[in-house]
Amino acid sequence: MTAGNRDVHTWLTERVATYLRRSPEDIDTSVPLADYGLDSLTALAITADIEDEFEVTVDDALTWDHPTVDALGAALSELVEAARTSTKQV
Repeated sequence: MTAGNRDVHTWLTERVATYLRRSPEDIDTSVPLADYGLDSLTALAITADIEDEFEVTVDDALTWDHPTVDALGAALSELVEAARTSTKQV
């Protein structure tokens, strides 16, 4: 995991923990978020936070398509890197 990916992963774990009212240490990042009780409204709120924090546009289904923090973090890291790369090319 690169430094950038680790930062995304840490931020995401903390954000998810906040919404689920748990400490980040209590979140097993390989467990599906639905197993922790993540609902559709919370998933949309996390998606909005992702867009605000990383200045990327993501599909509303991102959280369901990548159901764990690990999977979501990897997908988000790719989106952030792609956005940075496209910004540099302009």
